[in-house]
Amino acid sequence: MSEEITMETINKYVALDNKIRMFENKNIRKLCDSEKKRYDDMVIAVKRLEEEYEAAKKRTAKEKADVDNLDIKSFLNKEAFDQSMSKEKAEYLEALNKEELAKKKLDSVKPMLEKMEKEIKKERGGVKELEEMVQEQEELLSKIFDGAYGSDLENKLESDLDLVREKRQRIGTAKYKWTNGRVLLEHACNQLACANKRWEEVKNASLSMQQKYTIATEARNNLIAAIQNLQSCQKYLDNIDFPYCKPKEVTTLEKATNNIYIDMQSPDRHKHAGECYSVTHRRAAALLQWFDNVINTVIEKDIMEATKEESEASKKLRAERIKLLKEKVESQGLGDQVQISGEEKNGDLTLADDDEEQADLEIQAVIFKADEKDNNSLQPEQDVGPAPTPVPLSELAPPPDNEALFGNIEQLKKQHEKEISDFQKAQEMNKARLQQGLEAKLAARRNRQARSQNN
Repeated sequence: MSEEITMETINKYVALDNKIRMFENKNIRKLCDSEKKRYDDMVIAVKRLEEEYEAAKKRTAKEKADVDNLDIKSFLNKEAFDQSMSKEKAEYLEALNKEELAKKKLDSVKPMLEKMEKEIKKERGGVKELEEMVQEQEELLSKIFDGAYGSDLENKLESDLDLVREKRQRIGTAKYKWTNGRVLLEHACNQLACANKRWEEVKNASLSMQQKYTIATEARNNLIAAIQNLQSCQKYLDNIDFPYCKPKEVTTLEKATNNIYIDMQSPDRHKHAGECYSVTHRRAAALLQWFDNVINTVIEKDIMEATKEESEASKKLRAERIKLLKEKVESQGLGDQVQISGEEKNGDLTLADDDEEQADLEIQAVIFKADEKDNNSLQPEQDVGPAPTPVPLSELAPPPDNEALFGNIEQLKKQHEKEISDFQKAQEMNKARLQQGLEAKLAARRNRQARSQNN
């Protein structure tokens, strides 16, 4: 038997519905899942970096021992000894640089785990609160409508809302990933610009070797940060095939960075390394341009359409449920008392009720810095020179298809249509059973009447 409906019951439902919509608009469940996946990947990355750092330390110790143990007595002449010593020192310098690179990467990643843990804990709290409200609303509706739907239309409208909400949240998740990836990419472009400028300064013949090492180290630190930001960007969108700065290209840049102190000592090697840095910068700038094109021409347009669809579906379901609740109240003779607080709210859907909070949700990318002086500003340094020439739109790589961006939306629609069809079939079968039961009762009643007449 259904629970007696009071105005308190109805207003409780409306208040819950408002809160649930606010949480659903923020897409916290999918964003929490996305961040948890990134956190798990980061844990694996830290373990790998720790192993690389330990291996690099052993390699450095070996190369240092080779330098220390080189004995001139074992060579025929000083020239041969000098050549061998030069080779061993170069290998030691390379090993030392790799060790420093490994440590810098490890030191920059570890604090991120702590930050991500805090963010995930916060998001899980929001997810738990949402799930508790949804459960409370379900229990409330179940009591009101005897564990069933208030009407066939309510069931259909709820199913329609589930479909468009899933679609909008998928697109919202894509926007979140692409927006964060873009921030990482913009930082990488600025760091590559700085690295290229510093690398050009290294070839100044008037500089002392110590000054060259200092400038090369600054270039190296910017390259490391750019590499990490590019890799982090790729992890945000691990299902997308980037047209520029593919993983192999970033690996090539990483190898060049490992040899930066050797490359600075030879004009030919300096030129070759500079070409690698410059090409990567141009392709990173093209990738940033591609990101802007995808976000502005595809994702933003689709999310506006999906948001409008969800808003309309939400209004229809809300209106049907409030109508059913009013009918329940009126059937109890309380019709004149029906004044639902919050009913006047139009239920318009926005991506967040609080712009500042939405900004926090959208931009959570952890930026890798070149050094402590790096303030994470997206404004490039004043003296790094002009940015690479933009790629003409006609030559820019096309955006990914919708399935790569948002998942298989068409499959969702097919599943939705099947669920509606199955429900309608079940309803028809139930009606048939009820009709059969009614006819059986009528037949039994006629038989009883006939027997009584015969008696």
